[in-house]
Amino acid sequence: MRKLTIGAFGRARVVALQASAGALLTGFVFGGPTGWTLAVAGALTGIAALLRHREQWLDARLLAGWRRGGLAGDGRRAPDAALGLAATLLPPLEVAEASDRNGRTVGVLADGRGHAAVLELPPGVLPSAALGLLGDWLTRDAARPAAVQLLVEQFGLPSWDFHQRFEPTMAYRQLPAQARPVAVRSHLVVRYEPWDAPEVAESRGGGALGARTALTAATARLGAYLARLGVPTRTLDAEQLRELLRDTGDTDGEGRTLPDSWAGAHRTHCSLAVRLDQPEDWHRLLAALAGTGMDRTVAAVTVDRTARGVEARAAVRLVSGAAQRAAEGRDRLVTGGAALPLTGAQSAGLVATLPLAHPARPLEAATGFAPDTDRRHPTTGAR
Repeated sequence: MRKLTIGAFGRARVVALQASAGALLTGFVFGGPTGWTLAVAGALTGIAALLRHREQWLDARLLAGWRRGGLAGDGRRAPDAALGLAATLLPPLEVAEASDRNGRTVGVLADGRGHAAVLELPPGVLPSAALGLLGDWLTRDAARPAAVQLLVEQFGLPSWDFHQRFEPTMAYRQLPAQARPVAVRSHLVVRYEPWDAPEVAESRGGGALGARTALTAATARLGAYLARLGVPTRTLDAEQLRELLRDTGDTDGEGRTLPDSWAGAHRTHCSLAVRLDQPEDWHRLLAALAGTGMDRTVAAVTVDRTARGVEARAAVRLVSGAAQRAAEGRDRLVTGGAALPLTGAQSAGLVATLPLAHPARPLEAATGFAPDTDRRHPTTGAR
């Protein structure tokens, strides 16, 4: 977690100090029990806005804890075991159902910070990253979505030959042909965060209902936009979204985080960061992932809005039933320069490669308690 120095004043902190000064002066002017209560409240607000600990704003530490709490849960609600690994990483994760303006049923996930919906792209096709197109839509849409994510899964041969000496997969691997995925599926994830654009949800009824309404409208507009470009999509309903969350992660949520992998009960997941400096880097990355021979690979590009404009981050994940093969594939990608290690940040890599479109923007920046321009470039990403 990045530390915010005492010089980083965000708009919310400035507003808090202005409100504190106003309440303090008003309290002194009016006097009496009510005035003194108002003055004390103003003083406490100002003090709270200026407190720091080890060169970090105290409220930033609280917000950082809140953000981590979104990953850890509050202990009052058990994770939804049906969501597998996704619920292990994000215990507050839940999926609800809503309707868009066309009457279609839309599955909407909520993770304690924001809401997301998913469009399914045509199967069997490796899509272009189209970062310019996604970034342009993101900045123009009326709902002010926080992020949009392209998620591509490539499925290879299962590792039965390594565990049970399964002869058909052994024979297939020995064919003198370039490694190709057995199946491909792709999705677009649209995310809306009430912290980032509260007026959008408020204009649609406020609360979770307003947020879901804003999100479903934005998702429908993106689907219509892609349809005009000749790209058909299908909006996932709640059950389909739950299935996607479960399958893109791991059906079994049990496991432990190691420095360079997630050791699940039946599968090993290795997450890596990627830099996409040129448009052709995306297709080279997908080809490199197919060449690893993993049971499954996940490539994700998340485009989000910041104070500096639109930024894109990319991460990949290798999944194998054989831990040694996953480690070998990871090392091969790093050595070949196709990816960067995420040592000590595997949980962040897992979240970045789930259909959440989780932004890199810290919660304290989203709420205005720190300037967005003070943020460093994220570890799990590329511009």
